[in-house]
Amino acid sequence: MSSDDRNDVPDVPDPSDDSQGAAAPAEVVSDVVLVVASMAATPFLQAISTYFGNALATGMSTGTREILRRFIGRQARASLDEPADDVHAIHLRTEDGWQIEMKVDIAPEALAQLPALCDADAPVSEADRRPGTAATIHWEHGGHWTATTVRRNGHLVRFAWHAEAEEWRERPGRRPILVT
Repeated sequence: MSSDDRNDVPDVPDPSDDSQGAAAPAEVVSDVVLVVASMAATPFLQAISTYFGNALATGMSTGTREILRRFIGRQARASLDEPADDVHAIHLRTEDGWQIEMKVDIAPEALAQLPALCDADAPVSEADRRPGTAATIHWEHGGHWTATTVRRNGHLVRFAWHAEAEEWRERPGRRPILVT
């Protein structure tokens, strides 16, 4: 999987090739600081909708996609306590307590699905989740939203968002994974 396929890790240059065959350092030190903006989902979606209207649902030109990326970056920077030049990711909080994790340069089709996704019932209610566990939603490189959490019984559960039906559907696994 390339770094472009991942939603959460920036590109890190490969260590230089040493013609004498010396071993590469075990850890590449990076001076890249990942800035993540966190905000409530509803105001963020209202700002996107007000600014772009139906353009997200009907498709965008390359130029409009760049405008969208810059707009999301401005929204993200405005939500930070400390100023930052570059924001890598946004974490939105839904009213059901789920965290939506996405890159600033997320695909417009992903943003177009967010209002329905946020309005839908949570894949697992807070009462059915194990206390203290994360409930996260993120855009997969394959072009769909997924949600993951741990049920109260301790089993990891995954869901896929079906945009046409506007609902979460459990992604069955081969066998339940018990999280201890």
